[in-house]
Amino acid sequence: MSEPKKMTPEDAARIQSHADKSGTNQDFKARAQSAADKNAAQKGQQDGGQQPGKK
Repeated sequence: MSEPKKMTPEDAARIQSHADKSGTNQDFKARAQSAADKNAAQKGQQDGGQQPGKK
């Protein structure tokens, strides 16, 4: 069985945009952004702490 897909900042932005347009899931926006930030930080640690595109 494959590992579940993790929330990315792009996923969170898409969710926030839809929530703003539809007026629903307003509380989920913060949870999505929090999960994306956490996953991005974990990925940064795994990649040696460098941000993409930065040297």
